[in-house]
Amino acid sequence: MIRKLLSSLDIFFHPKGGIYIFKPAASLASFGINRALSAVVPDLRTIIDIGANIGQFAVAAARFFPEARIHSFEPVPSCYEQLNRNIRNLPHVKTYNRAVGSGNAKLVFYQNEHSHASSALEVSDYQKENVPATRHVREIEVQSVRLDDFDFGQQLEAPVLLKMDVQGFEKEVLKGASRFLNQVDYILLETSFISMYKNEPLFDEMHAFVKGAGFELMGPVGALDTNGSIVPQMDMLYRKV
Repeated sequence: MIRKLLSSLDIFFHPKGGIYIFKPAASLASFGINRALSAVVPDLRTIIDIGANIGQFAVAAARFFPEARIHSFEPVPSCYEQLNRNIRNLPHVKTYNRAVGSGNAKLVFYQNEHSHASSALEVSDYQKENVPATRHVREIEVQSVRLDDFDFGQQLEAPVLLKMDVQGFEKEVLKGASRFLNQVDYILLETSFISMYKNEPLFDEMHAFVKGAGFELMGPVGALDTNGSIVPQMDMLYRKV
């Protein structure tokens, strides 16, 4: 029984001591990103988690940055319910059932059966071919908000990290955050080198946009595992100049 239980869990040793157990295994990527992030940015007091899914990033971030207040946005109702269950014992995490973009309006959203791939953009043919689990989609309507207009109900304590994992919609989030970025010290975004979604801006365009907003690239802290083939996506960390 013990052996069977351990085989279903993911066990990690924190570099500062202690053991963390994550279930499900979907937390593996978020744990690795937060581990890499904490090595170069040891102190964060506020994390804006855009595209929270079921809380993988928030749960991992709460382990590596226990003093940080985390604000997690997730528009898909079923994922939002699971997010709240997963963070119920993390008092520093606050959740919002909202998409984030360049406008305060209702938004057509493509809820993917593979929930990590849900997006305000349609899945590309490349992704459907290479990740068959993302082929099944249904349209829903969600509420989108702009960070420039959003009321967090409190002053955001620095240093502030803006994390975006919104499947090709990152530029729209930033377009709605021109003033908000004045409060941001670091940006962590998932960016593509190959179109995973229709009409998504690729790395060159995103890099130029973020650089134009006053941030410089520190480097990648995570990548999509493709079993040795070309890496289509990476998680890039930027800091304010």
